[in-house]
Amino acid sequence: MDYTKPVWGEDVVNALAGKGCIVMATNIRITHSARGIMLAAKELDAAVMFEIAKSEIGYTDQPPKEFVRNIEQIAQEVEFNQPYVIHGDHIGIKENTSEAVGAGEKLIKDMLDAGFTSFAIDASHNFDVGAPTVRQQLRDNIEITCKLAKLIPEQAGLEVEVGEVGKKDPKTGEKALTTVEEAKTYIQAIKDAGFNPNLIATNNGTAHGNTYDVNGNLVEQVGIDIERTKAIADAIAPFGTYVAQHGITGTPLNMMHLLIGAGVLKGNVGTNWQNVALDSMPHDLVSRMEDWTLKSPHAEKMKAKKPGISRNELVGKNIKNAIKVFKPEIDALSGDDRAKVDEATKNSALAFFKAFKAEGTASAVREYIEGKG
Repeated sequence: MDYTKPVWGEDVVNALAGKGCIVMATNIRITHSARGIMLAAKELDAAVMFEIAKSEIGYTDQPPKEFVRNIEQIAQEVEFNQPYVIHGDHIGIKENTSEAVGAGEKLIKDMLDAGFTSFAIDASHNFDVGAPTVRQQLRDNIEITCKLAKLIPEQAGLEVEVGEVGKKDPKTGEKALTTVEEAKTYIQAIKDAGFNPNLIATNNGTAHGNTYDVNGNLVEQVGIDIERTKAIADAIAPFGTYVAQHGITGTPLNMMHLLIGAGVLKGNVGTNWQNVALDSMPHDLVSRMEDWTLKSPHAEKMKAKKPGISRNELVGKNIKNAIKVFKPEIDALSGDDRAKVDEATKNSALAFFKAFKAEGTASAVREYIEGKG
């Protein structure tokens, strides 16, 4: 079979469930990142997902068709002929209105037309904390998720989300972790409506992007609640649904075996590839991106909310918005400049694949697909 084109997400989940590994889902904000990841996946025979979130499409200027075209082109360039998925990450719907839901429907249709093979519906912002029962608290999330799931082919991967990642309790300021009851109630309701989600993302203590201490220094992220994650994984296993771990950037690689033991099957790694690329790109280009970032409305807004915020944190959390502005220069990198990004990305990807115990998973997916006849 020809594996230079993406395979269906459901096949990857079914092939690897219970195999004691995590399939890495990589958010490609800078197109060059895909090359190093593919080279690492080839070396280790690892299955991989390439994904882009609704928000990333905007701030990196990568419409769905361009995203798929670039991934497939790089696959051909590096002779990457093994199973991979193209996943629509965080198709976010933040309110239950016809306009918001309609925008989500349009994006899914655009992604399907472009060749995406897996989708993550994220209506987790819709939560009525004052409702008397968990089912009622989740009503809007369930309703929106089911409306959008109607558009997704059965063989495509379907990821859903309950509990906004990084959310805090407005009363206590503590992390508002997803409960087992919320996850189970949510999946049961979606199953009752006739849909079969392969994956669920929860708020289990992590956060998206880079993490900084009070002095503005980049630090490791160690907030994942392993016990809660395993309890949720065990509760939803009878539904044939598995845990997708979001916000892995910054989490020590020596913790990944704990995630595997807790039942995590898909691991999202996004900001890491941006960090690696920026660290490897020409200094002059990155310096101009940083200067633009510090003068941007995004940085001004963050400074207003957090007076005294460090330069490191301002740049680290906002430089993603400079990718679109400098995209022509970034895309034009070649020769030694591109080779440095490729090498650094490959080395980072090798470390992640090994920590995820993903060696040999591409062959496992291939055998599953070809075994179906």
